[in-house]
Amino acid sequence: MSTNGNGNGTVDPWESAANAVVPPRTYFGQVTMDVWYCVLEKGIGRTPFDPGMHKPEQKRTAITIEVQPLASSNLEFAVRRELIAESREWAGIVLPSIKALGLNPKDINGKFVQCELAETGRKYTNASGEEKTATTIKFLAVFDSEAACEQAAGAATKASEQAQAQAAAQPAAAAAAPVNGGNGSNREQETAAKFLPALWAQSGGDVTKFTQLIAGNPLTGKYFSIDSPEVLQIVAGG
Repeated sequence: MSTNGNGNGTVDPWESAANAVVPPRTYFGQVTMDVWYCVLEKGIGRTPFDPGMHKPEQKRTAITIEVQPLASSNLEFAVRRELIAESREWAGIVLPSIKALGLNPKDINGKFVQCELAETGRKYTNASGEEKTATTIKFLAVFDSEAACEQAAGAATKASEQAQAQAAAQPAAAAAAPVNGGNGSNREQETAAKFLPALWAQSGGDVTKFTQLIAGNPLTGKYFSIDSPEVLQIVAGG
Protein backbone atom coordinates (compact mmCIF):
# COMPACT_ATOMS: atom_id res chain seq x y z
CA MET A 1 0.00 0.00 0.00
CA SER A 2 1.33 3.43 -0.93
CA THR A 3 1.86 5.89 1.90
CA ASN A 4 2.62 9.01 -0.08
CA GLY A 5 1.44 12.20 1.58
CA ASN A 6 -1.15 14.44 -0.02
CA GLY A 7 -0.39 17.73 1.66
CA ASN A 8 -3.13 17.56 4.30
CA GLY A 9 -1.06 16.09 7.10
CA THR A 10 -1.84 12.42 6.41
CA VAL A 11 0.31 9.79 4.72
CA ASP A 12 -2.39 7.17 4.17
CA PRO A 13 -4.28 7.71 0.90
CA TRP A 14 -7.12 5.48 2.15
CA GLU A 15 -7.58 7.81 5.12
CA SER A 16 -7.51 10.83 2.81
CA ALA A 17 -10.13 9.23 0.54
CA ALA A 18 -12.37 8.40 3.50
CA ASN A 19 -12.27 11.95 4.86
CA ALA A 20 -12.26 13.97 1.64
CA VAL A 21 -14.60 16.95 1.41
CA VAL A 22 -15.40 19.30 -1.46
CA PRO A 23 -13.37 22.48 -0.89
CA PRO A 24 -15.46 25.66 -0.83
CA ARG A 25 -15.13 27.81 -3.94
CA THR A 26 -14.76 31.49 -3.23
CA TYR A 27 -15.86 34.35 -5.44
CA PHE A 28 -14.65 37.94 -5.57
CA GLY A 29 -16.78 40.73 -7.01
CA GLN A 30 -19.26 43.53 -6.40
CA VAL A 31 -22.50 42.76 -4.60
CA THR A 32 -25.87 44.36 -5.27
CA MET A 33 -28.98 43.70 -3.22
CA ASP A 34 -32.63 44.44 -3.96
CA VAL A 35 -35.09 44.33 -1.05
CA TRP A 36 -38.89 44.69 -1.28
CA TYR A 37 -42.11 43.46 0.32
CA CYS A 38 -43.87 40.57 -1.35
CA VAL A 39 -46.39 37.79 -0.95
CA LEU A 40 -45.79 34.19 -1.95
CA GLU A 41 -48.35 33.23 -4.57
CA LYS A 42 -48.83 29.50 -5.16
CA GLY A 43 -47.66 28.55 -8.62
CA ILE A 44 -46.27 32.06 -9.21
CA GLY A 45 -43.75 32.79 -6.48
CA ARG A 46 -42.91 36.26 -5.23
CA THR A 47 -45.30 39.06 -6.21
CA PRO A 48 -45.38 42.62 -4.82
CA PHE A 49 -47.29 43.07 -1.58
CA ASP A 50 -50.39 45.24 -2.00
CA PRO A 51 -52.02 46.31 1.29
CA GLY A 52 -55.28 46.80 -0.60
CA MET A 53 -55.32 43.18 -1.79
CA HIS A 54 -53.32 41.17 0.70
CA LYS A 55 -53.57 40.46 4.41
CA PRO A 56 -50.78 41.81 6.67
CA GLU A 57 -49.81 38.29 7.73
CA GLN A 58 -49.07 37.45 4.08
CA LYS A 59 -46.33 40.05 3.84
CA ARG A 60 -42.78 38.77 3.43
CA THR A 61 -39.45 40.47 2.69
CA ALA A 62 -38.00 39.52 -0.69
CA ILE A 63 -34.25 39.77 -1.22
CA THR A 64 -32.25 39.36 -4.41
CA ILE A 65 -28.48 39.11 -4.04
CA GLU A 66 -26.15 39.26 -7.01
CA VAL A 67 -22.34 39.17 -6.93
CA GLN A 68 -20.89 40.34 -10.24
CA PRO A 69 -17.45 38.69 -10.58
CA LEU A 70 -14.30 40.68 -11.21
CA ALA A 71 -13.40 40.98 -14.88
CA SER A 72 -10.05 39.33 -14.11
CA SER A 73 -11.82 36.16 -12.92
CA ASN A 74 -12.98 35.30 -16.47
CA LEU A 75 -16.32 34.15 -15.02
CA GLU A 76 -19.19 34.81 -17.40
CA PHE A 77 -22.11 34.71 -14.96
CA ALA A 78 -22.92 36.48 -11.71
CA VAL A 79 -23.63 34.55 -8.52
CA ARG A 80 -27.31 35.21 -7.87
CA ARG A 81 -29.78 34.09 -5.21
CA GLU A 82 -33.42 35.03 -4.60
CA LEU A 83 -34.65 34.42 -1.08
CA ILE A 84 -37.00 35.49 1.67
CA ALA A 85 -35.70 37.29 4.77
CA GLU A 86 -38.08 35.31 6.98
CA SER A 87 -36.22 32.07 6.23
CA ARG A 88 -33.40 30.01 7.68
CA GLU A 89 -31.35 30.62 4.54
CA TRP A 90 -31.23 34.37 5.18
CA ALA A 91 -31.57 34.56 8.97
CA GLY A 92 -29.33 31.56 9.66
CA ILE A 93 -26.59 31.88 7.02
CA VAL A 94 -26.49 35.05 4.92
CA LEU A 95 -27.35 37.65 7.56
CA PRO A 96 -24.94 36.29 10.23
CA SER A 97 -22.11 36.36 7.67
CA ILE A 98 -22.82 40.05 7.00
CA LYS A 99 -22.99 40.91 10.69
CA ALA A 100 -19.75 39.01 11.31
CA LEU A 101 -18.09 41.64 9.10
CA GLY A 102 -19.50 44.39 11.33
CA LEU A 103 -22.05 45.48 8.72
CA ASN A 104 -25.78 45.58 8.10
CA PRO A 105 -27.36 44.46 4.81
CA LYS A 106 -27.75 48.05 3.58
CA ASP A 107 -24.05 48.72 4.31
CA ILE A 108 -22.79 45.86 2.14
CA ASN A 109 -24.86 46.82 -0.91
CA GLY A 110 -22.53 47.97 -3.69
CA LYS A 111 -19.37 46.81 -1.91
CA PHE A 112 -16.64 44.60 -3.31
CA VAL A 113 -16.65 41.31 -1.42
CA GLN A 114 -15.35 37.78 -1.09
CA CYS A 115 -18.01 35.12 -0.68
CA GLU A 116 -18.58 31.39 -0.96
CA LEU A 117 -21.55 29.13 -1.60
CA ALA A 118 -22.66 27.46 1.63
CA GLU A 119 -25.04 24.52 1.81
CA THR A 120 -28.46 25.33 3.26
CA GLY A 121 -29.40 21.72 4.04
CA ARG A 122 -32.39 21.87 1.69
CA LYS A 123 -32.56 19.15 -0.96
CA TYR A 124 -34.02 19.46 -4.44
CA THR A 125 -34.18 17.48 -7.66
CA ASN A 126 -32.72 19.08 -10.78
CA ALA A 127 -33.93 18.78 -14.37
CA SER A 128 -31.86 15.61 -14.83
CA GLY A 129 -33.59 13.92 -11.90
CA GLU A 130 -30.51 14.20 -9.65
CA GLU A 131 -30.87 15.10 -5.99
CA LYS A 132 -28.86 18.18 -5.09
CA THR A 133 -28.24 20.25 -1.96
CA ALA A 134 -29.21 23.91 -2.27
CA THR A 135 -26.58 26.56 -1.60
CA THR A 136 -26.69 30.22 -0.66
CA ILE A 137 -24.25 33.12 -0.49
CA LYS A 138 -22.07 33.43 2.59
CA PHE A 139 -19.92 36.56 2.83
CA LEU A 140 -16.31 36.17 3.97
CA ALA A 141 -14.74 39.61 3.53
CA VAL A 142 -15.54 43.13 2.34
CA PHE A 143 -13.10 45.50 0.64
CA ASP A 144 -12.89 49.29 0.47
CA SER A 145 -12.16 49.32 -3.25
CA GLU A 146 -12.09 47.22 -6.41
CA ALA A 147 -8.27 47.36 -6.32
CA ALA A 148 -8.20 45.83 -2.82
CA CYS A 149 -10.60 43.12 -3.97
CA GLU A 150 -8.40 42.39 -6.99
CA GLN A 151 -5.36 42.12 -4.72
CA ALA A 152 -7.10 39.66 -2.42
CA ALA A 153 -8.35 37.62 -5.38
CA GLY A 154 -4.81 37.44 -6.76
CA ALA A 155 -3.50 36.30 -3.39
CA ALA A 156 -6.18 33.62 -3.20
CA THR A 157 -5.28 32.32 -6.66
CA LYS A 158 -1.61 32.26 -5.75
CA ALA A 159 -2.38 30.42 -2.51
CA SER A 160 -4.33 27.78 -4.41
CA GLU A 161 -1.52 27.30 -6.91
CA GLN A 162 1.08 27.00 -4.16
CA ALA A 163 -1.09 24.53 -2.25
CA GLN A 164 -1.29 22.33 -5.34
CA ALA A 165 2.47 22.56 -5.84
CA GLN A 166 3.08 21.67 -2.19
CA ALA A 167 0.74 18.69 -2.44
CA ALA A 168 2.66 17.42 -5.45
CA ALA A 169 5.98 17.86 -3.65
CA GLN A 170 4.83 16.37 -0.34
CA PRO A 171 5.96 12.78 -0.98
CA ALA A 172 9.55 13.84 -1.60
CA ALA A 173 9.50 16.19 1.38
CA ALA A 174 8.16 13.45 3.66
CA ALA A 175 10.87 11.05 2.53
CA ALA A 176 13.59 13.63 3.19
CA ALA A 177 12.28 14.78 6.58
CA PRO A 178 14.58 14.05 9.58
CA VAL A 179 13.37 11.34 11.95
CA ASN A 180 13.83 13.44 15.07
CA GLY A 181 11.44 16.18 13.90
CA GLY A 182 11.97 19.96 13.76
CA ASN A 183 14.51 22.07 15.60
CA GLY A 184 14.05 25.08 17.85
CA SER A 185 13.85 27.46 14.89
CA ASN A 186 10.96 25.47 13.44
CA ARG A 187 9.13 25.63 16.76
CA GLU A 188 9.57 29.40 16.83
CA GLN A 189 8.15 29.64 13.32
CA GLU A 190 5.16 27.53 14.35
CA THR A 191 4.57 29.94 17.24
CA ALA A 192 4.81 32.90 14.87
CA ALA A 193 2.25 31.29 12.55
CA LYS A 194 -0.29 31.25 15.38
CA PHE A 195 -0.27 35.06 15.40
CA LEU A 196 -1.25 35.36 11.73
CA PRO A 197 -5.06 34.84 12.11
CA ALA A 198 -5.19 37.54 14.80
CA LEU A 199 -3.25 39.98 12.60
CA TRP A 200 -5.61 39.25 9.70
CA ALA A 201 -8.59 39.98 11.93
CA GLN A 202 -6.90 43.18 13.12
CA SER A 203 -6.39 44.26 9.51
CA GLY A 204 -10.12 44.02 8.84
CA GLY A 205 -9.53 42.14 5.60
CA ASP A 206 -7.21 44.83 4.19
CA VAL A 207 -4.32 43.02 2.49
CA THR A 208 -2.05 46.08 2.57
CA LYS A 209 -2.59 46.58 6.29
CA PHE A 210 -2.13 42.84 6.89
CA THR A 211 1.25 43.04 5.15
CA GLN A 212 2.28 45.96 7.36
CA LEU A 213 1.16 44.20 10.54
CA ILE A 214 3.16 41.08 9.65
CA ALA A 215 6.28 43.11 8.95
CA GLY A 216 5.77 45.22 12.08
CA ASN A 217 5.66 42.19 14.40
CA PRO A 218 9.21 41.04 15.23
CA LEU A 219 8.24 37.37 15.33
CA THR A 220 5.95 37.15 12.28
CA GLY A 221 8.18 39.50 10.29
CA LYS A 222 11.09 37.12 10.83
CA TYR A 223 9.42 34.21 9.06
CA PHE A 224 6.52 35.48 6.93
CA SER A 225 5.63 37.91 4.16
CA ILE A 226 2.52 38.39 2.04
CA ASP A 227 3.87 35.73 -0.36
CA SER A 228 4.24 33.04 2.32
CA PRO A 229 1.88 30.06 1.79
CA GLU A 230 0.54 30.34 5.35
CA VAL A 231 -0.33 34.01 4.79
CA LEU A 232 -1.87 33.44 1.37
CA GLN A 233 -4.04 30.67 2.81
CA ILE A 234 -5.47 33.04 5.43
CA VAL A 235 -6.13 35.77 2.84
CA ALA A 236 -7.87 33.22 0.63
CA GLY A 237 -10.22 32.32 3.45
CA GLY A 238 -8.64 28.89 3.93
